[in-house]
Amino acid sequence: MKKVTLQRVGICLFCVTLIGGGILTIGPNIKSIAKQTLSGMKNGYAEKATIEGLLKGTIGGIEAGISDSVFGKEAYINLYGLSERLLGKHYIRDTNLVQSVIKDNNGQLQFATNKVDTTPYAEEIGQVNELLKEKNVPFIYVQTPLKVIEGYTQLPASVIDYAEINTDTFKEQLEEKDVDVLDLRENVKSAGLDYSTLFYNTDHHWRTQTAFWAVGEVVQYLKESTGIDLDPNHYYTDSSNYEETFYKQNFLGSQGRRVGKYYGGLDDYTLMTPNFDTSYEVKITKTNGSTVAEGTFEEAIIKKNLLNATSVFTNRYASYFGGDFPEVAIKNKNAKNDFKVLIVKDSFALPFSAFFSTMVSETRMLDTRYYEGEVTDYINSYNPDLVLYVYKSINTQK
Repeated sequence: MKKVTLQRVGICLFCVTLIGGGILTIGPNIKSIAKQTLSGMKNGYAEKATIEGLLKGTIGGIEAGISDSVFGKEAYINLYGLSERLLGKHYIRDTNLVQSVIKDNNGQLQFATNKVDTTPYAEEIGQVNELLKEKNVPFIYVQTPLKVIEGYTQLPASVIDYAEINTDTFKEQLEEKDVDVLDLRENVKSAGLDYSTLFYNTDHHWRTQTAFWAVGEVVQYLKESTGIDLDPNHYYTDSSNYEETFYKQNFLGSQGRRVGKYYGGLDDYTLMTPNFDTSYEVKITKTNGSTVAEGTFEEAIIKKNLLNATSVFTNRYASYFGGDFPEVAIKNKNAKNDFKVLIVKDSFALPFSAFFSTMVSETRMLDTRYYEGEVTDYINSYNPDLVLYVYKSINTQK
């Protein structure tokens, strides 16, 4: 009898907790949830103009709205991750399988990559390459390093990761179309870099220092392959000319934010900014408008609110420019040339583009996941002197 009573009390407390959490989640955030629901409905119907599309979008919008507003969300995630760690779990399954979190043999968190048909992406980039050859404009596809590193990273036996296979296949397809590919995976090996320091332990992105190193590799390759020397005195690609600000144990990356700080620990974050004089104008075009910032590199590019936020769940990686947007136009008023660069990118190019911009008059970033126009039309309108594609994974283009 006593056991039954205790079970009932436990069930009642659990229900009260759920109901209380639900009230505290929905009550203060009803406008935000309604807004995301409406946005989901529009996106769902735009993707598939049927009842099914509308329903899918509505459900997705409600889930996103509630997920973003859950009362005590960070505490729940931290406790969940702790329990999984205590159970010795190396694979934490997510409802969205591509966001399931895996802990590898080095203690780094990973997202497993599914097999992707890269043919359509190769066709698109092949068309861009043909246009640029007609215009006699240099074009380089820059393949960033991968976090799952052959011969170094080991995943649980039950997990198959296709990142290397997808990338190798795509590289071959591009080279068949006579696209100039700079594979930074090879540069990492030849430079003898420490694999453990390339990426954040809890994030899928490369560290700030790795992005800075990559800029130097691209500049050197550009000089060797085209004769264009953007940094003849090796000044802008010399890390000693930049100030490093360290933020100790204050960053949970994209993978860490799904499992909390007790599962994979916290990362240090390093901000790199020029210690030479800079003057910038940065226009960010968003889906719902645009913003313009002027001032030094730090004032125009760096988003201090992301650095100074108290929550470790804040995305410090987005401190450069504030995140991914359809288009970003960066004018370097102190540039010693009138060179214009177009960087078609995923999120890996955020710090990369910031550092690259120190050497040229104007840098434009296009993110084809959000930009609705055609890259070829943009090139014809902008007339850049150089085009770079900077990607970790080609399937993030759309």
